[in-house]
Amino acid sequence: MKCPKCGKDMLKSNNHVFCSHCGYLDDGKQIHGYQDTQASDLEIYLGNDYDDIVRNNNAKSCFLLGPLYLWVRGFLVLGSILQILEIYLWSIVLRFGGNVLVLFLGILFTRIIAMIAYNPLCLFLYQLKIKYIKKKYPSSYLMHLRKENRNSVSGPGIFLLLFVIVGILICFYILYFVI
Repeated sequence: MKCPKCGKDMLKSNNHVFCSHCGYLDDGKQIHGYQDTQASDLEIYLGNDYDDIVRNNNAKSCFLLGPLYLWVRGFLVLGSILQILEIYLWSIVLRFGGNVLVLFLGILFTRIIAMIAYNPLCLFLYQLKIKYIKKKYPSSYLMHLRKENRNSVSGPGIFLLLFVIVGILICFYILYFVI
């Protein structure tokens, strides 16, 4: 088992599973000399992704994927709605701007907004999910937090993501050249 805090292998004792590297215990507490500090629910829920999202270390992914980054994080509906709005905004910019340079600046603007806003938005939505899990499973919510968040995109997910990207490009083409 990997430590959800630092990603190192955890060791097993008689009554606990613990990380010998950072002191994280399987009940969410952490050993620091004589003090026990509780890992936050968000840390437990996000596991290895916690530092990347909180510190915005994955801003490049937000920039490159735009609203599809929200898909990767598990927010399919919101990501789809924001992607449609982004394409619509790009089509308006292209129609009224008239040239490709203005469109490039519009794309750059929306992607910079994505770099700034999507990780805090994900953190807010994760907090709402955690509240829901705590309400639904009051006695065993820590166990559910540990196993609930698996946002990695699998093989079929990547295929679906590529299918959506092609669909978005077709919609953009129709909006600009046909209508």
